Amino acid sequence: MNQPPRTFQVNCPQCQAATSVPAASAGTTITCSDCLEDFIANPTVDRTRPSASPSAPTLNSLDTDTDSLERLLNPSLDATPADSGTIRLDDDLSSDDYPTHKKQTLESDYEFSIACSICGTRLDVNDSLIGKKVKCPDCHNPIAIRTPRPDKRRTPVHASPSDEDDDDFGLGNLPAAVATPSPYNSIANDLLAKAESEVAQETPAASQPKRDPVLDSLQRAKESLDEADEHERPKLPDAPLRTGVMKFLIDPLSIARLLVLGLVLFVVLGAIQAAIVSANEGPQSQFMSVLYRMFAIPVGAVFLTNLAVSLLGILQDTANGKDQIESWPDINFLDWLGDAFYMSSGLFIAVFPACFIAKLLNLAGAPDALFWLVSILGSAAGIIALFPFVLVSMLESGSPLAVVSTPIRRSLRLACGSWIVFTIMATLLVGVGLCLAAVRILWPDYAVMNFILAVLLIVVFALYFRLLGRLTWCCDEAVLAEDIRLEEAAEASEN
Repeated sequence: MNQPPRTFQVNCPQCQAATSVPAASAGTTITCSDCLEDFIANPTVDRTRPSASPSAPTLNSLDTDTDSLERLLNPSLDATPADSGTIRLDDDLSSDDYPTHKKQTLESDYEFSIACSICGTRLDVNDSLIGKKVKCPDCHNPIAIRTPRPDKRRTPVHASPSDEDDDDFGLGNLPAAVATPSPYNSIANDLLAKAESEVAQETPAASQPKRDPVLDSLQRAKESLDEADEHERPKLPDAPLRTGVMKFLIDPLSIARLLVLGLVLFVVLGAIQAAIVSANEGPQSQFMSVLYRMFAIPVGAVFLTNLAVSLLGILQDTANGKDQIESWPDINFLDWLGDAFYMSSGLFIAVFPACFIAKLLNLAGAPDALFWLVSILGSAAGIIALFPFVLVSMLESGSPLAVVSTPIRRSLRLACGSWIVFTIMATLLVGVGLCLAAVRILWPDYAVMNFILAVLLIVVFALYFRLLGRLTWCCDEAVLAEDIRLEEAAEASEN
């Protein structure tokens, strides 16, 4: 009877060098004498060698049965590097071994990670998106996808039927090679037949394949990019603080909103004036003064809250490149409070320094005229110089307590000209508003004129926030352009 060989020949999977291994070392880890790579020594099946005798089991049959059992117990053996796309071998210069190792580098069908330059969010993408842009899911910053370095590439993860086999039998973590004597070959064949029958029975129920998290992330990024393209902001005009600023006033909805706000302002100011005049007369007039105050305070609070939210809607829609204002407040009063807090916080920070200085002068014995002059002019200066920066910073940060935002602070340098033009135009609008308020105070008894003055004051407020929205648009474009330039410079320096 022919005895099996005491040694067998294996080929190194890295350099394909042939090595003779003792039969007792089958299934163990050995080191290649040429490339010094470690690998598991499995007998190589020689399918051209004729069998020794028809009746005795040959080495070919034993090896075939052993391969069947190995494929059952370790499905990953069937996977080859070719399943992961085109691969080339590059010198691994980081290795200390000699001779220099070869490492596999993916040329196609690979994945890699990118980081948003604004918020640092990491995204997983594949090579099909190189040359395109994806939108960051957190800060909505467009990120250009460029070819990564070879060491940054990785093989994509795909769902395979072997995962389902692992879930059913729990055999996915067994060793890569198991030495099994020939009497158990029939057991392996039975298990293979049973697995095939179970997979065939479960195929209708498993019509929906497992979802790959990486592919889901890419799909969401693509959908986000498509949505951004659909709602893409138009191009910034050449003179954004002069061109098309008045377009929103020709919209019927905007005109109706501004007229209603002007009418309510006229009524509230009339009630306040009546309460002040009635307080200095007889008991009956003083009672009417109390009623006027009870009316003016709640109605005035609701009006100011609605006015603040309306002006913020004008700012935000203008910053998004819209000429038709759509973000008007609805009828739910509770939804107004959060947005109105941005306005009240910004106004408080803008006028507090002037009012504090005026109060100190008053306590020091300064005349009342100086007190009112410092209060009014100082508050106007704060609204012109400090209020825009504080309000836009809070809106950019998403918090009414964040009075300084890094992108808005950078825009002072990147969009310096836009800030100067806005300050000049805001000064003119604040001056017009003060003049209208002075006319209303000096001639309080003309109802028609007071109504016109109230509407004009609302229009002045709307124009101010329209200009502030255009300034925000300019700042956003300037900061985004510099971020893209810095990202391209950083990638060029890395390459």
